[in-house]
Amino acid sequence: MPSFTFYASAEAIPPTGATPVFCDIDPATFLVTPETVRAAMTPRTKAIVAVHLFGNPAPVAELLELGVPVVEDAAQAAGTIGPDGRPGALGTIASFSFYPSKNLGAFGDGGAITTSDDALAERVRTLRFHGSRDKVTYEEVGYNSRLDELQAAVLRVMLPELEHWAAHRHVVGAWYEEAGLGELAALPEPAPASAPAWHLYVIRRDDADALQAALAQAGVESRGYYRTPVHRQAAMAPYAGASGPLPGTDEAARTHLAIPISASITRAQVDEVVAAVRAASA
Repeated sequence: MPSFTFYASAEAIPPTGATPVFCDIDPATFLVTPETVRAAMTPRTKAIVAVHLFGNPAPVAELLELGVPVVEDAAQAAGTIGPDGRPGALGTIASFSFYPSKNLGAFGDGGAITTSDDALAERVRTLRFHGSRDKVTYEEVGYNSRLDELQAAVLRVMLPELEHWAAHRHVVGAWYEEAGLGELAALPEPAPASAPAWHLYVIRRDDADALQAALAQAGVESRGYYRTPVHRQAAMAPYAGASGPLPGTDEAARTHLAIPISASITRAQVDEVVAAVRAASA
């Protein structure tokens, strides 16, 4: 799994008894590649976690060719279209987040799991309710992890809006490029033949922290999300030794900066952001 991701991607692994092994990413796309995954695999590898980070779709079809199940972390990728289909319908099993700030958000915490494997689907249904199929007999140690009915009702209202929200997020990326942002920073590189519904629009600059401070002075919010990669977090210290050098991860962590994007941001606002970046670069 990648180390350049939200901590929860790795946090879910140790409680299963498995060991997270971190691989590198391509800093241009922020995604794992077949090459970076293959370099970290051993005969003990049980699965690959492919994170569709910032809404950019990971190469799941190519990862499946490596011969082990692929778990998609699609928490940031609702509405994205990749070359082989939509995140969440590409690998063995996938997870989504419906946190309010996500591309498809509820009014509180929530999530979903998708799979085309009937046996996995039934096991997920059992585990989400304390390891029980009938609420009387308990076959496994499970969880209380059901989607709240109120959040489900909110999501039913939101879901029909996802397509045009996602399309707008994709267009905003084109606006940033048209406005000349690529002259001032390295732009996120969409995966081949994909239309990312950018959850976050993340540029790269060597002076990312200084740029963030300058943008704040201009009234433009920006943020470095993963300055400390997961494998360098204290709680992951017992597992970090299994990972070799991750230069792409370190570069992305040091240089990335998320700038404004949403389903409602206007072209004028995009131009304002680019003007602030240009002023900070003068």
